[in-house]
Amino acid sequence: MALKEGDVVEVHYTIKVLEDGEEKLYETTKAEVAKQFNALDPNKRYAPIFVIVGKTKLLDPLDKVLREMNPGEKKELVLKPEEAFGPWRKDLVVAVPVKALRRAGIRPRVGEEIEAQGQKGRIIKVTERFAYVDFNHPLAGKTLKVEIEVVRKLETDEEKVKAIVLRYLPLREEAVNVKIEDGKAVVELPGSVIGLRDLDSLLQSILVNVYDLTNLKELVIQIRIPMKREEEKEEAEEGEKEEAKEGESEENKEEASASQ
Repeated sequence: MALKEGDVVEVHYTIKVLEDGEEKLYETTKAEVAKQFNALDPNKRYAPIFVIVGKTKLLDPLDKVLREMNPGEKKELVLKPEEAFGPWRKDLVVAVPVKALRRAGIRPRVGEEIEAQGQKGRIIKVTERFAYVDFNHPLAGKTLKVEIEVVRKLETDEEKVKAIVLRYLPLREEAVNVKIEDGKAVVELPGSVIGLRDLDSLLQSILVNVYDLTNLKELVIQIRIPMKREEEKEEAEEGEKEEAKEGESEENKEEASASQ
């Protein structure tokens, strides 16, 4: 059954630029595709993204084709610049004084990215006095090949919450427990998450996605930390001593038999 407005789905996508008869990888959510183009980023986590049909901002052709797809289906589109990010515009290349960039702590070198008035740009040329910043979208003026795959449709809030947690935290599925009752989701995580870098921002991303993708009223995150009591430690120590004694006894027997 085709997707409809409001459906929450996990989507894989790959964007390639068609240029001079070649396909150049721009972005992908699939590690195997990145490997094919020798563009695998060890710091990036490759996984499908969440899309709310009709609400997540997509290019118009992608939004249209997504509504015609079923879970498990793949499609490929070729988009001309006017269907994607528009033509490249010369008026969006701005000359900025080199001194002004240095005062702002920005290095005036080609490739450096800057942000001004909410717009992101990239320095494409530097002279003695000016740096020329291109505020066009990086894909402006490009013909694109877009591959899209609907991995699955998330039906229940429990599925959505668990998928969101696994999207942001490097955990096995069985390590995450989710219980939902009366609009409240309780997520239980293993103690190993405490050592994760940027845990606060990861949890914030989980919260934002749960808010966007569900109608839950409350999210509680619990972290399991097993603690050994004194009696458990003593039992463990006694067990280790017994094993050591047994080992010594076996060694003595072997020595005695060897001397006979």
